[in-house]
Amino acid sequence: MSILPFSPPIQHDRPGADAELPIVALHQRVQDFDLSERARERDEELAFQTVLNVDAVLTGSFRDTLDPVVQAMAWTGYPPLEDNELMASAITHLGTVDGVRGWWLHYTRHPETVEHDDLVHVLTLIAPCVCGSYTEVELVDEDALIVLLDELDTPPGAPIACDPQLRIRRTSYADTRHANLEPPW
Repeated sequence: MSILPFSPPIQHDRPGADAELPIVALHQRVQDFDLSERARERDEELAFQTVLNVDAVLTGSFRDTLDPVVQAMAWTGYPPLEDNELMASAITHLGTVDGVRGWWLHYTRHPETVEHDDLVHVLTLIAPCVCGSYTEVELVDEDALIVLLDELDTPPGAPIACDPQLRIRRTSYADTRHANLEPPW
């Protein structure tokens, strides 16, 4: 068996030819890298990719409701937390009636199951409550959003009632004691 080189061998007949060796050039290039800067750039790229992902989700899954009213670049992307404890996410403000507390959309991806690495898109509506806290509801599809908003008897953008019988409350992951008085972002 013979081995055929893909390129001619490097000629070392010139002065300083050692500096042209790929391993020498590679070593010199690596000396200039700042790993913390590269990590920051990677995080910024992941945050930007998340903004692009959420725009695609709205276009594909919420084309009659959210897609026409939420501008593509109205999202703010956030990088993942260290060790990917939390994936990259994005948030957008939908507005407020009282000028203090507003409605928000949050987007991220989660593993579908513990056993599988397949990621699913998770879009969450975050709404202010009249008691001063917030409640959040995962929007599984456009129909869920329509039903939730149709059920509310408050003006658009106003805080919702604390009534636990509301579907928006029954499907919420919020603290039922309404202890969270801080804005989500």
